Amino acid sequence: MPFRRASAWVLLGVALMMASGLAGASRKIAEPVLALSLATVAVELMILTLAICAALVAPGSPRVRLGLVAWQLGATEMAALAAGTLGLSHALDALLALSGLAERSGLADFARTLEGARGLPLAAAVIAVGLLPALAEELLCRGVLQRTLVGRLGAAPAILLAAIAFGLLHVDPIHGAAATLLGVYLGIAGHWSGSVLVPIACHAVNNLAAVGEAVRSGPTLEASPEDVAVGVALAAISLAWVGWRRTRRLQPAPGSVDG
Repeated sequence: MPFRRASAWVLLGVALMMASGLAGASRKIAEPVLALSLATVAVELMILTLAICAALVAPGSPRVRLGLVAWQLGATEMAALAAGTLGLSHALDALLALSGLAERSGLADFARTLEGARGLPLAAAVIAVGLLPALAEELLCRGVLQRTLVGRLGAAPAILLAAIAFGLLHVDPIHGAAATLLGVYLGIAGHWSGSVLVPIACHAVNNLAAVGEAVRSGPTLEASPEDVAVGVALAAISLAWVGWRRTRRLQPAPGSVDG
């Protein structure tokens, strides 16, 4: 344990120096998408490092603490959860557009920056904005934080608190509120699957879709109530179906005898 604590401090120091360098470099780059990508990498590097350091200093296996274990769902169930993530995200985007809050959030600026990106800037955005946040934020929130809290508080409070932490990571109040709701969904996916790999996959699919939509058409500022209803319905149906499948799997086989 002392060696693991020392390793955590060294890792944190190295990450701080790297993140500082990346943040400084992002301010010197004229190309806006590359600048955004470098700044995002700096932030996500620190989040990833915090997750790893927390797992290192906690008792037990760091891999298990992070949730890097085999998932307990089938491929169709994982696909349903990913589809539900997209549905809920679409509903939240539509709700922000209908309320007029989308224009006042950082999401609109993000989408304007990515609009029309091609070549190297687009590739950088796919990695830095699409994939890295899914890995770093899920390892911290649905990995080490939620899994630790489940053992102390139970599933529902752990999922909620991890989702709130997830929202706070996004800093912007409007974006953070939407992220908190999405975090509850991802928390359920992580808890039911028993692995952080499932919410990482769902988060990555959602981020990549968001990058693609931003590149194609910029910010989503127009929507209809039907967009909200369809997205919420897809998320609810996905959760209900996966929950039903999970319940059936956990039921004892017919004719089995306890004890």
